[in-house]
Amino acid sequence: MKYPITSIFRSLQGEGHFVGYPMTFVRFAGCSVLGCSIRANCDEAPWKATEILNAAEIVHRCRQLCPEGIVCLTGGEPSDHDLVEVVDALTAARFRVHLETSGVRPLTGLPIDWITVSPKTADYALRTGHTLKVVVRPGMTWPDVRAIDSRTQFFHRYLQPLMAADGTSNLQEVIALLLDWSNIDGRWALSTQAHKTWALP
Repeated sequence: MKYPITSIFRSLQGEGHFVGYPMTFVRFAGCSVLGCSIRANCDEAPWKATEILNAAEIVHRCRQLCPEGIVCLTGGEPSDHDLVEVVDALTAARFRVHLETSGVRPLTGLPIDWITVSPKTADYALRTGHTLKVVVRPGMTWPDVRAIDSRTQFFHRYLQPLMAADGTSNLQEVIALLLDWSNIDGRWALSTQAHKTWALP
């Protein structure tokens, strides 16, 4: 099995539940998500591969950066690819595997330690995992958020501002949503792209 890879790098996690944790990122090329409203602002546009690697080569590259710890599979959309070989290889190499996905398709049977779902539309398939992270489009309301959260099972939920290509974001709009009485129980918390503030990849 060969995988199209955009980059493999070591950094601090800047989003979601593991903010500040060091990990190695494997960024897969390609994204099949249809109807995505934030594609123009996606970090990975135009989602082009820089190299094609098999599972053993990915593990070797990760070990060169750090011999153990967390490897985060991200994209693009990593679930566009058959991840069995690479997840098994990373697990056998004693890495802890995290996955960041839009939830465009269900995932079963993979020994993944942490799944973060960041849906781009309300009709995504993978509605269970560890973290639900909603990137808030300008004008989004609590009914929109509740539609994305409908029929889900997650331990943690985050709202995240949408950062435009020029570096601006709707942070204050997201803060206002979080402080609204619709979130009076504190079910949702703030996630930001802190790695960009830290000038990290």
